[in-house]
Amino acid sequence: MSKRIIIMTASIGYGHDQAAENLKRAIAAIDCTAEIEIIDFMKLLHPTISQFIISTYLRMIDLFPSGYHFLYHMTKKLNTQNKVSDLISYRYKKKIAHMVTAKQIDMIVFTNPFASVLVSSMKKKGKLNLPTATIITDYTAHPVWLDETMDMYFVACDELKQELIESGISPYRIFVSGIPIHEKFDLPVDKNEVIREQDLDPHLPTLLVMGGGLGLGPIKEILDAIGRINAPLQLLVVAGKNSQLKQELENKRYNSLHKVRIYGFCNNINELMGVSHLLISKSGGLTMTEAISKGLPTIIVDPIPGQEVINARYFSGIGAARMVEEPEDLKANIEDLLFHNPDKRNEMLLVARAAAKPRASGSIALRLLDHLKSYNKHKASIN
Repeated sequence: MSKRIIIMTASIGYGHDQAAENLKRAIAAIDCTAEIEIIDFMKLLHPTISQFIISTYLRMIDLFPSGYHFLYHMTKKLNTQNKVSDLISYRYKKKIAHMVTAKQIDMIVFTNPFASVLVSSMKKKGKLNLPTATIITDYTAHPVWLDETMDMYFVACDELKQELIESGISPYRIFVSGIPIHEKFDLPVDKNEVIREQDLDPHLPTLLVMGGGLGLGPIKEILDAIGRINAPLQLLVVAGKNSQLKQELENKRYNSLHKVRIYGFCNNINELMGVSHLLISKSGGLTMTEAISKGLPTIIVDPIPGQEVINARYFSGIGAARMVEEPEDLKANIEDLLFHNPDKRNEMLLVARAAAKPRASGSIALRLLDHLKSYNKHKASIN
């Protein structure tokens, strides 16, 4: 009998969707009979509501980050599960219930908390009865993630497990798996081949500059700060899906000592990380997990208030990253790690590798399938 699994994400940001895709692929690799479907919760909403939520979120973190900071911390003090559930119409709960019944779903896995709030509400009222699991895609958990009806939590690190336990979640439901990134990040990179394919200079210190899949953050200001470094450098700049940013960067003037390559959205970030000496980036959960998987020290610049600030504090706290508040502080940190004290960069590299949790996607997939098997066996025994 095939297993029918829904992975529910929400296309706010990019990491939630990536985690869902990575997990789907890992489950399919273990059980080819499993039927796995990714559902974007935002597409269940009315298009006007969905577009309003997404555009408001992006505008807030870009133009008014202090407002997002206030909202993030204010909602931590509320009964967040009930508040979010109240904001979403009854008809969307009914739509999810109908979908689960019509598709004969055996398990729901969440990589974003929005839909899990609705499913939790229905489980509490006895309207749904099936295993559920949550994958937390950051190194902290907003209370909206937390729910007593959730059967399993998969978290990035021991510190986050302890945070959940202190919030009342049973330790037996929490698994320190790491965040599900693409399996290619666990594989070694042929640096000589990548350097040849990308027409790079193997003798130059190489900086990878990223703003996540959406190309967010002060990338132009970061490049201005790097431009003041009067030493030969190689810059690999990824604009993600931000086509306007890519065009502006292609037309930008750079320090003549610097060799600059501009990329849009690309599928070879693992290779670019593999040939880089430092990552300059925001601190999204998946980006930071990918970086430690490649042993790549990171300088985090002006992280988005909320979960990304906490991610940044975690990685700077363990010594795998440095956090700078302003792009102007970047120059001194890059010069320190590349030229003045390269041993410090090597120490960060070792810490990053030690913090990595290889094959997280596969370990999560295996535990989900084992749990579903046990659930079905128990269900059959009482029928």
